[in-house]
Amino acid sequence: METQKGAKIGFVSRIDFGSKGFRQSAVRESFRILEKDEGTHFNVLVGGLVAQKAIVEQMKAYVKEKSAKLAPKERAARRAEFEESFLRKCARELAKIIPEVRGSDPENPKNERILDLFIVTSPAFDGEVGERIAHLLAEERKDVRVGDNPGSERLVVKYVDKVIWILTPVKAVWMRGDYYSTAAERVIKDKIKQTSQGSPDCYVVGGFGSSIHKPKGELRYQYFSVPACHRLEDTRIAENQVGVSVLEYSADGRRRSYRTHSLKDLTSRELGFIVPPERASANQKKIIERLKVRGSLTPGIIKHDLGLSVKDIEREMASLMRKKTFRRNGENWPGIYYQEHGRKYYFDLDYIQNRLRYAPLVGPFQEDRIVGFACLHAGSVETDYNFFVNRVPEIILTQNAQLLVGAGDIIEGNEHDLMIKGEVIGGADNTVQEKWAANMIGMVISKVFKTRFDQAMQGVDKDKLNSEKIIELVKAALLVFNVIPGNHDLWSKKHGHNPLEIFRSTLEAYLNAHIQNTLSGYKLPFVPVGHIVGERVISESVHQLPSGLKLSVQHPHLSRAKTTSIRPQEMLEFGKRMGCQVTIGANFHVGEIVNEWDMDLGQCVCMELGTIKHGSNFERNKMKTVDQGVGSLKIVSKGQRIIMTEGVFDGEDNPGPPINNLDVINMFLQKIGIVPIK
Repeated sequence: METQKGAKIGFVSRIDFGSKGFRQSAVRESFRILEKDEGTHFNVLVGGLVAQKAIVEQMKAYVKEKSAKLAPKERAARRAEFEESFLRKCARELAKIIPEVRGSDPENPKNERILDLFIVTSPAFDGEVGERIAHLLAEERKDVRVGDNPGSERLVVKYVDKVIWILTPVKAVWMRGDYYSTAAERVIKDKIKQTSQGSPDCYVVGGFGSSIHKPKGELRYQYFSVPACHRLEDTRIAENQVGVSVLEYSADGRRRSYRTHSLKDLTSRELGFIVPPERASANQKKIIERLKVRGSLTPGIIKHDLGLSVKDIEREMASLMRKKTFRRNGENWPGIYYQEHGRKYYFDLDYIQNRLRYAPLVGPFQEDRIVGFACLHAGSVETDYNFFVNRVPEIILTQNAQLLVGAGDIIEGNEHDLMIKGEVIGGADNTVQEKWAANMIGMVISKVFKTRFDQAMQGVDKDKLNSEKIIELVKAALLVFNVIPGNHDLWSKKHGHNPLEIFRSTLEAYLNAHIQNTLSGYKLPFVPVGHIVGERVISESVHQLPSGLKLSVQHPHLSRAKTTSIRPQEMLEFGKRMGCQVTIGANFHVGEIVNEWDMDLGQCVCMELGTIKHGSNFERNKMKTVDQGVGSLKIVSKGQRIIMTEGVFDGEDNPGPPINNLDVINMFLQKIGIVPIK
């Protein structure tokens, strides 16, 4: 019988039940994504089941109300009973709010079952009341499983034989900061110092409202952070992300992809789902639109904005307040209420929190698939040439990428006496290095082209192919390659050379020859493809993707920082200044993916790329390790607004030693019969 292949785990964090930011619709949409769009195998709520402070205040009010008519001694005696009653009430409400997720049985995919929901509470955000509510919720729902250790839970992922360590903040005091990685990495470092257990495959950190994908390499560990799932009303650390995430393992457990579905466009525009009630007057419709744009309004502001008299306003609002609420297909009328203390009108906030429904997004959606590399350093003794020319084409085909990005430092260069220090193979000068890089990258693009062209030719009647159709097939199979120079490439500029000029001409000639050989192999008529190659090999720091999203490609002339998300966030900010929602950058030999929502551009993402080298003497002497490999990015959008991002990092886990220049010399000596040098 067929069993589950790979593993797909859903993560939700900080639903913050009881707080002003709690949104039942966000919770339902998150679990809908996990069930319908993703088909997860199990799900985890990573801290923030409830908002501790809000729940404690509500519990005090509940106990006070229940005790109002009791004698003082009886109040004290029954206090614990009333508190327990309140917490059970919260658990029953949550049991109705959090949807049950159904999925296939891992032992028999044809059968369906209710999936497990693991809850790991956070002492900082849930507190003792949240921990108690979680256990009461488990009594209400058989699918709910609560971890034994608040703040920390190790989960074994069956079928891929991996251990993931779920962490939530334990300490309640967190300093506000600008950088998303600080808080998440602090929690991980604290756990590493405290624990006596072995390392997991990765850490998953919740509670901080961020979305980070950090591979292992620069750090001893790999980790992911989980967005919040409520409307952000307050910032305790550096919360920015609202959504739900999924970690997926391939069948062999080697590849990990991390997806973040953003819901912040929905929560930030939730008033857009409010429509006027039936038979609303023209003035009432105008007032409703002003409330949606400006928030709560006094009669004086309405008078100023719309030119109505106070008497007319009071009459119109009294009529609106009598109209019944309704909800249908993403359209809601929550009702109006009047705040006596502030003398303001606003929508019913309880309705917005608990009953308002978001309209689901419907297609068509656009997809952009990108594979990026940087710091190839062609000519270096440390570069993993085998990985690049053999694994990277496979990765591009697996990801079905249409764009290949080279984010600088294509060659090693010869500044800083690199050749004399033995960092460059066989005395390769800049010209040789550029040709070397062109041949390597040409191999990668050509392998992808050949595979795709062969697939396109299956079942095609070659005799019916005209020049236009052949050109169409060539364009469909040929990657777009966007490459920018890095600081190593630019070293040659001071000698009066245009960086990567020889590289580009060599690459275009290589691709042109390979494409013609492929066409000749099918005995197809000759068609000129030089102009196609010229259009596909580009150098654009700002590039428009097929979806309409804008991509910023960067190679900052800076060093890495101890706080890992500083450079990705800086590159993201620089890209946003140019209207780019997607940023790919490098120079730091480390990798990281950071998502950030912007009030103008919506969800944005930065993929910081590592290097194809496994290190260098320069870095080792500074006690630095690197993230080796390439990064892949999939972006789903609609109307130039990002809905989902997926990131994957691939590298060589078992690197060989650096190339020894003495071995190169001895190969030549042996050919002519000279005794090798020892």
